Amino acid sequence: MNEQKSRLMATFDSIAANYDELHFLHAPARRLVELADLSANMRVLDVATGTGLQALLAAQSVGPKGKVIGIDLSPDMLSQARLKLAGLPQVEFQEGDAENLNFPDHSFEAVLCGSALFFIPDLVAALKEFKRVLAPGGCAGFSSFGPGFLQPLNKLWAARLQQYDLKIGSLPIDRLSTPEVCEQLLSQAGFTKIEVRSEQLGYYMTSPEERWQEIVVGIEGLPLLKLPAEQRLQIKTEYLAEISRLATSKGIWIDVPAIFAFGR
Repeated sequence: MNEQKSRLMATFDSIAANYDELHFLHAPARRLVELADLSANMRVLDVATGTGLQALLAAQSVGPKGKVIGIDLSPDMLSQARLKLAGLPQVEFQEGDAENLNFPDHSFEAVLCGSALFFIPDLVAALKEFKRVLAPGGCAGFSSFGPGFLQPLNKLWAARLQQYDLKIGSLPIDRLSTPEVCEQLLSQAGFTKIEVRSEQLGYYMTSPEERWQEIVVGIEGLPLLKLPAEQRLQIKTEYLAEISRLATSKGIWIDVPAIFAFGR
């Protein structure tokens, strides 16, 4: 494993225990599975499965006679995923690299990758691997985030950290932030039947504290680990006071513009 992937693995190992508290991942995962139009008895590969959220959703669609395999670089993420396996014999989790899938050609009817492809160093190489392991007529699908994702909350957080000479930990979503880029990558990987769509997703948080919890359990909060407790508390107090001004009677809106891309 090269240095970049080793760093990526270490990052996700460090946030695995509370990864499911990142609620902005949930709706895109459900929607990607819906759009993939999975059916009973299908064989599905979920790449960069994380804690298995999307793989478990896919398992509901393929049923007990189907098969879902979730792969990830992070052993700690997979450990969290395996805690959810009770009563789901059709689901399996194993370590794996998206750029070098350890499966024979034509092993699956569907390959999915939810909110994670932008982390993979060589996007085209990964998509070519997705295509290689697909059975004839199979479907590869991935999701990403469009412009405006988590804004203005993310910009306010970056500005707050900058005041303390800290750099925000962020998702590299700019690599896949437009439908045009997603379509081009699928074409470069050899897919011919390509469908890309954008959808506006999102949700309300009932309090600023909920936003803080998402920060501290995810990549955004990693810079805080360098600070003493009293400074973390100071930053928290300042940031929550700032975003409280965004609250409405429904709460604080979390903007999740999503992109769903398929090569069929």
